[in-house]
Amino acid sequence: MTKIIYVPLDERACNYIFPQSLARMADGAELLVPPREYMGKMKAPADYERIWQWIFQNAPDCEYAILSVDTLVYGNIINSRIHHRSREECEKTLDNFRKLKEQNPALRIHAFNLVARVAASNDSHEDPDYWENYGKWIWRYAYLKDKIDRGHASDEETAELPKQTARIPSEYLEDFLARRKVDRFVNLYCVDLVREGIFDLLTIPKDDTAEYGYAAMDQSAIAKKVRAERLMNRVFVYPGADEVGCVIFARVLNLIHHYTPRVYVRYSSTLGPAIVPLYEDRPLNESIKSQITSVGGILEDNPDRSDCMLAVNSPGKYMIESVHQETKDLTFSSHINMHEFLRYIGYYVDNYQKAVGLAEVSVSNGCENEFMDYAAISGVLDQVQAVGGWNTSQNTIGVVLAQTVLASLYDRFQKSYRQFRLSEEFKLRSIVCDWLYQSNVLRSFLKETKGKLDPFALGEKREATCSYFREHLDELIHLKFGGKYKGADIVLDHLSFDWDGANFINLHVSLENIKMPE
Repeated sequence: MTKIIYVPLDERACNYIFPQSLARMADGAELLVPPREYMGKMKAPADYERIWQWIFQNAPDCEYAILSVDTLVYGNIINSRIHHRSREECEKTLDNFRKLKEQNPALRIHAFNLVARVAASNDSHEDPDYWENYGKWIWRYAYLKDKIDRGHASDEETAELPKQTARIPSEYLEDFLARRKVDRFVNLYCVDLVREGIFDLLTIPKDDTAEYGYAAMDQSAIAKKVRAERLMNRVFVYPGADEVGCVIFARVLNLIHHYTPRVYVRYSSTLGPAIVPLYEDRPLNESIKSQITSVGGILEDNPDRSDCMLAVNSPGKYMIESVHQETKDLTFSSHINMHEFLRYIGYYVDNYQKAVGLAEVSVSNGCENEFMDYAAISGVLDQVQAVGGWNTSQNTIGVVLAQTVLASLYDRFQKSYRQFRLSEEFKLRSIVCDWLYQSNVLRSFLKETKGKLDPFALGEKREATCSYFREHLDELIHLKFGGKYKGADIVLDHLSFDWDGANFINLHVSLENIKMPE
């Protein structure tokens, strides 16, 4: 049994539970994770000193380590955006990685460290308090500054920057800029740790990024250092965040089994591969190639030679938020061919009998209802091994790809009822959570409670909200699936909220006596 130590980005299900769910599907690998009470909650940082003690205690028994630098230096993803740690304090903490490697020289460390986002909204729930009133202006300031510095700005944009700067109180702008300097210092320090051989691989996901801004500036600085140190094969930088634990776990599992999955990618739309998704900075196909590389696979253009397929329901002409899909335009039918796409998935499964993952990224923060209905009635949701459609495109792609690669490694889990059931439960959790919940029940809830309830702070309304979601999800499960899946009753045996917010659901589906394919 190969033991892997894992420190998540935070305590939310996507970072804390999803990789553990994947690990339970695997044979020969055990994932060790810090107790959840160590992990903090939202703006309350993790007890990283206690987590470091836990790491030093458990590392001697492990062959691999998957470590979040953001958690171990700042406290979690949120604290990477709001901390007040100095460079000296961060450097002292970062030195723990050297001590860890010195005491455990055979430990192979796969670290990940985000390029922190600059949110383009006036919302302080996940950012500094002053973001409530100045978030959009700070984002615009960063966007304009980068665009001007790169010589890409118009005269109007150049003239706008001093006006934009004057709108932001100097103490807030100084706080923001000081933190960005520290965060970039940590990013570059991690590249040094790769050069020294402390980190075997470093993954740097770009959280909610865009073509211009501080994330782009940070990436440029990182890329320059990576090139100078000739570390291009050991540092990966691409859009993402909350999927990274799943992706790196799948990568480590592939290394353990000496497996290089050949992934065939099929899109539903002609323009889809070239469309830049919301919250990302590059064409969809480029990010998918990065995810495949990060998971330890290669992109295979010929389905005959592939080990698995990533089926991507891509945007037709541009991406929209799932909450706006009721007013979607004609391009969702004229520029996406669902008929051919779903028929090909069935053909691939029947002809090649290999694992398939279905990523619904035609919209963000949920699934497109018409497509998911069609996938359900066509039988495709039964045929594939992984399904997803949540948050950003790369959040979806990473988790779907990780589960698909595991299914490929274990021949679609056809030799173990335990593995098969765990995989199907994880897949159905995604269907219920990403489709039925995010695109339907949550949307209705937010409309009904607008102005009456803060969805980011449920407080005493938590239990009533849980009851609301259980009732309406059960209704949809019976409407869409008749309450059953592959002969088993669909049971919502757990429903709770991370960060006390309705947007951060933690949901589990049980499938007692599910039938394996004959």
